[in-house]
Amino acid sequence: MRRTLTWAAVAVPAAWLAVTVVNWLSGDFWWWGGGAPLVVFFAVPLLVVAAAPMVLLRRRVPSRRDRALVSLAAAALVLVAARWALSGRTWLWVVPDLVIPPVLFLLVPAVLLPAAPLARGARRWTAALAAGALALGATQAGVHVGGGGGPAPPGAVKVVSWDAYCWDTDDDPEQFWRYLKKWRADVYLLQEHSGCGPGAPTPIDDADRLRREFPGHHITTLDGLLTLSRFPVTARAAVGETANPYAPSWRHAALRTDLAIGGHTVSVYNVHLFDQLYLSASPLSPRFYQAIATLDTARKAQFDALAADLAANPNPVVAAGNFNTLPGTGHLRALDGLTAAQGPLLPATLSFAGLRLWRMDWTFTSPELAVHDYDLHSPDGLSTHHLQELLISEV
Repeated sequence: MRRTLTWAAVAVPAAWLAVTVVNWLSGDFWWWGGGAPLVVFFAVPLLVVAAAPMVLLRRRVPSRRDRALVSLAAAALVLVAARWALSGRTWLWVVPDLVIPPVLFLLVPAVLLPAAPLARGARRWTAALAAGALALGATQAGVHVGGGGGPAPPGAVKVVSWDAYCWDTDDDPEQFWRYLKKWRADVYLLQEHSGCGPGAPTPIDDADRLRREFPGHHITTLDGLLTLSRFPVTARAAVGETANPYAPSWRHAALRTDLAIGGHTVSVYNVHLFDQLYLSASPLSPRFYQAIATLDTARKAQFDALAADLAANPNPVVAAGNFNTLPGTGHLRALDGLTAAQGPLLPATLSFAGLRLWRMDWTFTSPELAVHDYDLHSPDGLSTHHLQELLISEV
């Protein structure tokens, strides 16, 4: 056990550093074993934080196994408490937030708690620390238990929201359009209706094809945001104009369209907030962290502008899209007046290196609307984001 822990303490950080250096030098972030490098990344923060109590408790807890278990439980509690306090409140926590998938804040203490009896002399402390981490982690993991809003009534409106990731420019165009059309939605909220390139999004002019593929739909666009609606558009507005020095043509937080649905006006927000970081610079360079700080300030301005527009809107509202925001972060408090649609137990929407562990895409509704069904669908290799599908009606 001692030899195993010693090797792990040396080998895991060394492997993490090697993967980091090679990935950033090569620019190929999944160069080795698909998601294997990420699995190594996930373990590092927990082991690094656990190293401190492992050293400090050497005399009080002589058994290495006992010390390892209580140290891991303490580290799990420290990390989840730090996330609760810092995520979405300071740019300093952006990298840890993305390195540790939120679901691990639930899974790690859930494994450590039943293992506490193995700690013998430190079992009470291990159990207490793991229980605290589990209780707090449940609020941060993004796991949801519960059903929808009951059976959908006649006339319920189907809405889909999807970050198409560079539209059809990197895919088989015919497969791409078949995928879009198969949902037969009343309202499509599509992000990244654009090509990928420097200063992305790069504009796409495919209005003629959109009219052919979606006859009878009203088409509204802004900064790579595309809203298709079977219902008449009575008004439109650009929301949250904010400068993005890393993507100058991406300036707005959302495209708002007011739709005439069943004699009422419903405001639909097609949302795409700025990224949290860019992998184009090495994390060993100041430029990497300058970008994070700049983007964090801009994202806060976007959230504030979106929240202000929502608060001043007298209509029932749906806000859906790629918020580039994880569960439990402080940014989401700006939307406390709305309800997040929930469906799958773990509504993870973003895949990276073959691992779907992060929720970045959300749907929020105002109290005047009921969500009868909410589900996520595979992008069939056309994007890194799952598609959101929901049925709504007025309460």
